Amino acid sequence: MPDIAVPAVLDASERVCIASGAHRAEFAPGGGGRLTRLSSGAHDWIVPLTATEWPAGKWPRAGSYPLAPYSNRIRDGVFSFNGARHVLQSVPGRPQAIHGAGLFQAWQVRNRTEDSIDLVLNQPAGVLGWPWPFECVQRWRLDGRGLSLTLAIANQGDTPMPFGMGIHPYFTAQRVTLHARRIWPSDAAGLPSGSQVAHVRELRQSAAGCDTYLSQWGGRAALHWPDGHELALHADPAFAHLVVYTAPGADFLCVEPVTNVADAFNLAADGDSRTGMRVLAPGERFSATALFGLMPPRGA
Repeated sequence: MPDIAVPAVLDASERVCIASGAHRAEFAPGGGGRLTRLSSGAHDWIVPLTATEWPAGKWPRAGSYPLAPYSNRIRDGVFSFNGARHVLQSVPGRPQAIHGAGLFQAWQVRNRTEDSIDLVLNQPAGVLGWPWPFECVQRWRLDGRGLSLTLAIANQGDTPMPFGMGIHPYFTAQRVTLHARRIWPSDAAGLPSGSQVAHVRELRQSAAGCDTYLSQWGGRAALHWPDGHELALHADPAFAHLVVYTAPGADFLCVEPVTNVADAFNLAADGDSRTGMRVLAPGERFSATALFGLMPPRGA
């Protein structure tokens, strides 16, 4: 099966918006199905994505993008499943297959209302070497509580498909509090080889940065801003893993609910049962929901 390339440059010039009360969310369907802005009045919860195009391998550190059909990296872009070896392509400038191909393609708008939108990707077999066709849907809803996302994926092929999924938001928050009970230390390539018991209570923007793989976090975390804004992250149990990332000295904090740890397919093949890798039978569909609860400062 020949590999299908993704566009060299993504066109994010078209923006669509939804709103509820003071809350507003903006999306770029052609820019990888990204959430490009989330605001309440003058407060930006995520780093606004203002660029209208960018090379596929050099996406802006802003907004939030979907991760499908897996989260994070696959070591050397190679994995085995059900006795078959699969070799994936990486995009230019990226040494390993990363985040699936969903963020490198245009998504279609479906079922848009004043306060909701569905973004849909129908990916054929062979995109960046991924051998299964699938549909992925981001169902975004905005109301008085905040912004919710139901992320769904369906196997459109005729053989079982391994998968994972998640989202990668660049929050403007300075710190996140949580209680994660397991950590996955990473090697020089940024990939874990196993996990260990831990008690992680807080991570934050820092001069050193961080790229931390967590699990057993209970689907609850709180992001904090110096002016008193808070965001309560609530995620279904399917989002059993969490990635917290910030670059050294950066003004963003990524807190990413995901279903699988980095390199889950290879770790699972080696016998690790905690990776979060799931399998979809032909025609089967899976979904999970996360909520960004948006809370202004007390008394505001």
